[in-house]
Amino acid sequence: MFGLLRTLLAIIVMLGHLLGKWQVGTYAVFGFYMISGYLMTCIMHESYGFNARGRLRFVLNRFLRLYPLYWCAAIISLLMIVFIGSDFVLSYNSSIDFPKTTTDIFANLSMVYPKFFANEYKPILVPTTWAITVELFFYAAICLGLSKTRLRVIVWLGLSLLYVIYCFYHDLGWRYRYFPIFAGSLPFAMGAYIYFLKKEGMPFLTEALFQPPLLLCGMLINMLAVMVFEIYFEMGFYINAFFSVLLCYQLGTGAGWGSLYAKASPRVDKIIGEFSYPIYLLHWQAGIIAAYLLLQEPVHNASLDGFKSLALAFVLVFASTFILIRAIDRPVQKWRMRVKAAA
Repeated sequence: MFGLLRTLLAIIVMLGHLLGKWQVGTYAVFGFYMISGYLMTCIMHESYGFNARGRLRFVLNRFLRLYPLYWCAAIISLLMIVFIGSDFVLSYNSSIDFPKTTTDIFANLSMVYPKFFANEYKPILVPTTWAITVELFFYAAICLGLSKTRLRVIVWLGLSLLYVIYCFYHDLGWRYRYFPIFAGSLPFAMGAYIYFLKKEGMPFLTEALFQPPLLLCGMLINMLAVMVFEIYFEMGFYINAFFSVLLCYQLGTGAGWGSLYAKASPRVDKIIGEFSYPIYLLHWQAGIIAAYLLLQEPVHNASLDGFKSLALAFVLVFASTFILIRAIDRPVQKWRMRVKAAA
């Protein structure tokens, strides 16, 4: 039942970016990494296997999941630059511009940005995809067997913790613990380890405080705190990781969202989850178009105009997401199911 959580995290990223409260977006991205670590480990073990045929089909399935929707989002960015104007777009987000060099074109086609801090690469037609560079690295590592055994995951988890300790010891700053590929290692490893806890028959926590709705409330309150008190940011970042671990563990081991949501079938959760990736890809474009139509100014902050623009951006992002799901994602999903079935 990860669909609801993934879409909520995508909306949180959108709110953080379009209101100028980027800190909350970082909290959500680490949640995405943890879910990916769990789910990718799970499907490699239970759907594909670690032989050559299974690995090939895993790669093909991931390609079909990520790239058709991404290329649509990139085309929307290109059209937006043409019709709105690069000056306005760059004023709103300085990363969005036409790729000019061969390296830029390849990076924007592949979502592999050749920089230690991938978020600093420019131009990026879809700015949030710097985090997909991190995801792609760990998809490949998991496919090659990084999470094949519990022992490997324990070693991976230990090395990931050592990297974080190294960053603290050398006072490298928070960005070293968030943006590079090495920084994404810890949440991915934690997600992978949760899979092995589930596999070993560990039950979900039955105490009321650990039920997913309350954990989600705690996560949201923690995010709200950093929006109000920016000095709380780093402490809140690791408190958020704690909530993410518990949520991933609870959902992975079988806990649900409560009796009300339990009445919805897994198919409903899957439909809700379909919105997460397109929202993640399209919210910057929706914000730019909304600001241009409403204000003719590149406003994205917590002002009254910023909230007006955000409201229109929500309408635009959900409308465009609905269209892309129907026109692109669901037809591609049929191919993905055939690939998975063949594995």
